[in-house]
Amino acid sequence: MYFLGIDIGSTSIKATVLKASAEGETVVGRANVDYPTYYPFDGAVEHSPSEWNYTTVAAVRNAIAPLSEDERKRICGISFSSQAGSIYPADENNRPLYNALTWMDRRATKESEDMIAALGYDNIRSKCGWRPAPTDCVAKLLWLKRNQPEIFAQAKHFYTTLESVTGFLCGNFVTDPTNIALSRLYDYKQGAYIPEALEFLGISEGMLPTVAPCGSLAGKLLPKTAEACGLEAGIPVYVGAHDQYCASLGSGVTEPGQLLIATGTAWVVFGVAEQPITVAPFPAPCAHPIPERFGVMTSLAGCGGALGAFAASVGSRPATLDREISAMGVAECRESIRDFFVCPLPPNPTIPHRDGVCGSIEADGVHEPFKIALAAMEGAVFEARALIEAFEEAGFPKGKQLIVSGGASKSSIWMNIVSAVFSDRPIYRLSEPDSPALGATMIAAVGSGAFGSLSEAARLVRHMPVEVDADSAEFYADKYRRYREWALK
Repeated sequence: MYFLGIDIGSTSIKATVLKASAEGETVVGRANVDYPTYYPFDGAVEHSPSEWNYTTVAAVRNAIAPLSEDERKRICGISFSSQAGSIYPADENNRPLYNALTWMDRRATKESEDMIAALGYDNIRSKCGWRPAPTDCVAKLLWLKRNQPEIFAQAKHFYTTLESVTGFLCGNFVTDPTNIALSRLYDYKQGAYIPEALEFLGISEGMLPTVAPCGSLAGKLLPKTAEACGLEAGIPVYVGAHDQYCASLGSGVTEPGQLLIATGTAWVVFGVAEQPITVAPFPAPCAHPIPERFGVMTSLAGCGGALGAFAASVGSRPATLDREISAMGVAECRESIRDFFVCPLPPNPTIPHRDGVCGSIEADGVHEPFKIALAAMEGAVFEARALIEAFEEAGFPKGKQLIVSGGASKSSIWMNIVSAVFSDRPIYRLSEPDSPALGATMIAAVGSGAFGSLSEAARLVRHMPVEVDADSAEFYADKYRRYREWALK
């Protein structure tokens, strides 16, 4: 049996093909295809919903290329991992009337203030789990209503990313609670749209997507889409989940107390709990795809992106920083910046910081560029530690297993810092590079009956232990304490 997982990310779409047999599970095909992002004016960040569709087709075709015709016919299910918080208006035939205002779009600052005044900060957060912000779908829809009134008036539907691509594949525009809660339109505890949010915008529930449990059947692959993708028509399409929830499945982070640090452009700390943790201002809770469990997550926005931008400014790349720092001598570099700190977060992070600490990473004319990069790598891990301590203060279990995925997990220097800063718990990294897409294949496999549950599927994920260096642990215990004094209020 074969299963297809599609991860609709913020800059690219990935597709992964999983083969499940009596001998085990193996990824037999994968692809990653970029698509464009548009910046029409300051603060605006848009995607074309049509390009989500075209790129999905390209990613699927590339991922299934290694499979024979017979193997392609044995693909038994499709599901999705998706970015959330991007929204666009559509007409009565589900055609886009405007580009999607992405989760990165911050044009709706005034509208966010008006939303908070009308609906209440605590009211919004208690129902959807997320803090209100200019990136909210509610605020962005209000911006459309005020600034594009003709388009807003024509709209018969408002769609986010997951149901948009699901609808393209099977004709039914269905989303799940983990995605739609991020819109600030949905009460995940009640399992219903928030009436006062709809009234505030002047829209009806029928204009928003159907919400169904993750893993439920959304429909079957349409003949026209199947032909474009090179697949058989009629393959079951299952409702997916938010990319970080899929990453938790694909990382094997499904047991209460487990934590995942997913490292990329943004770093995301994701934990699994037996109940929602809602102590303001963090973390954001929602029902997990696994019944009677909850995900809790917070983003360290721009953490990896800031380091990437700095590396580019000195003619390097994040992937080569290990080699360049090692050439200078890791221990020597570390010692020379013992009293030098860099916070890689942009202004206004989740946890309150001292004035002037947050901002872009810049050369200071004193320290060599790669030593600044090392200090920024340390800062990213220190910020993750501070955030996890905040989780624990809010009620999350202490000292449980920590798994690291993404770019940092491939860096020996970064993983040395992680293991030292978190030496009080077991640390593991992943061998699978595309955990959100892998999580989506698990959803499809469970829906198709290959596994009895998502927990059973996730137990097959391989974790590689990371050893702790005692000298590094002692060094970073002291430096982390002083970083907190320097950075945090």
